[in-house]
Amino acid sequence: MLISGLSFIRNGVSLGYPFVEAIRSILPLVDEMVVVVGRSEDGTREAVEGIGDPKLRIIDSEWHPRVTPKASVLAQQTNLGLLHCRGDWVVYVQGNELLHERDLPHLRQLMSEHNDNAQVEGLVMERRVFYGDYDHFVRVYPDRHKYVVRAFKPWIGVYAITSAMTFSVFPSYGERGRSLRCVDAGVDMFRYGKILSAEAMRYKLRHAPHKLKGEDAQFEQDQYYRWLPRDHIRPYRGDHPAVMAERIRQHEFRLDLSDSRWRTQRTRKERVRSWESAIYRRFGLPKWRPGRYELIGDFVKKDRSDEA
Repeated sequence: MLISGLSFIRNGVSLGYPFVEAIRSILPLVDEMVVVVGRSEDGTREAVEGIGDPKLRIIDSEWHPRVTPKASVLAQQTNLGLLHCRGDWVVYVQGNELLHERDLPHLRQLMSEHNDNAQVEGLVMERRVFYGDYDHFVRVYPDRHKYVVRAFKPWIGVYAITSAMTFSVFPSYGERGRSLRCVDAGVDMFRYGKILSAEAMRYKLRHAPHKLKGEDAQFEQDQYYRWLPRDHIRPYRGDHPAVMAERIRQHEFRLDLSDSRWRTQRTRKERVRSWESAIYRRFGLPKWRPGRYELIGDFVKKDRSDEA
């Protein structure tokens, strides 16, 4: 069984993404690591090259400015990398997503167990989205209790869709895509896209195709207290992937849940999110909840003792 790793990145240094750590987090699991690197002006390619692992293969690319909608370029770049993956399975991480090293043996075991099982086409993982710093996370759907396909069998006609957050199966070019049949891997995908410096967040809002607020986009770090209501944030008492240790040590900004700057009023949509997320925490995510996958079996119940 051959396992390919896949990621893509452009201007990751300016974005403040832990893209090097993301790649390193899955290197022990994979037999080859394909990284699509868009032309960058900030040393991103050099940072990827500096990983220096023989499993690594860099695919240089150019992001075409006329791709529409603009966020679709993320799926385009992911699919470019898929063409270079030779594995029976692909493990996919975006530039701000990491797997914990403790989960890698379990994932390899699952892929081996289902390698010859035609009914299982992929594995889903639950997103754990951190906010502001590494000691707080977003506890409401969709930043919590949302599952994404992050390991799959590529040879059945799998391609990334929309903004590359998920995948579909296209058996042939003349057929519509369908959802992958997946089992819950029972592990978390650590996501760090909401832990950025003010400078990096301004760059993301101005240049990332899935944000794109324009050149007038402004951000200061105290906006973390206003973006989401305090009720949506909770302390995190667990550990992080080991490759994140240095980045965590250098992170200066710290949230304070007792700070008076927190927004306490919730919008109607936020109240609904709080309500449905409370139900999910009590009873689990229902299998009928819309998702870009077809769940085989049940969701795995996890130990959440690391969440305050």
